[in-house]
Amino acid sequence: MRRVKENYMKKILLFIRDIIEKYVPVFSFAVMFVTFIMQVFFRYVIRHPLTWSMEVIVIGFVWTVVFGACYTMRLKSHVKFTMIYDRLPPVPGAVIRMAGNIIIAATFASLVVASYKYSFFIGFQKTSVFRISYTFIFLPFVYFLCSIIGYTLSEIVEDIKVISGKITDSRDHKAMEAAK
Repeated sequence: MRRVKENYMKKILLFIRDIIEKYVPVFSFAVMFVTFIMQVFFRYVIRHPLTWSMEVIVIGFVWTVVFGACYTMRLKSHVKFTMIYDRLPPVPGAVIRMAGNIIIAATFASLVVASYKYSFFIGFQKTSVFRISYTFIFLPFVYFLCSIIGYTLSEIVEDIKVISGKITDSRDHKAMEAAK
């Protein structure tokens, strides 16, 4: 019974992650794009610019970039600078990649609490047109930090397995070897 509840809870959390990382960026991009087209139409065709469009476009852009970056990190499709790592055998490559990922995880971890506090501190300010609290706009950055830390930690665990000999090579390194 307990395992069924854990499985059910895991499915719910994965579904919520999919909503945040897949569907929110798609929706925010669509809203941003339609608003941009409306802005151009109203400004240049009707000659009556919209006052609210810039606010929607900026919020849509921020949400698209922040949540979309989380999804690309999940797919391991994010830009990486791996010139040294790719030229090394699996174990030394894993050591180099792990060192870089530890730096990334530690840096992002150091930003979580300050970003969370700032997101709520800035909440007294509101956007000029829709009067949306800036907490709503800045809080996705905290999710971004936590998400990137989580995905980076999974790569660190994979590198530990390579270094300890539990697996022969990381998926990332194998893909580059196969491409050569």
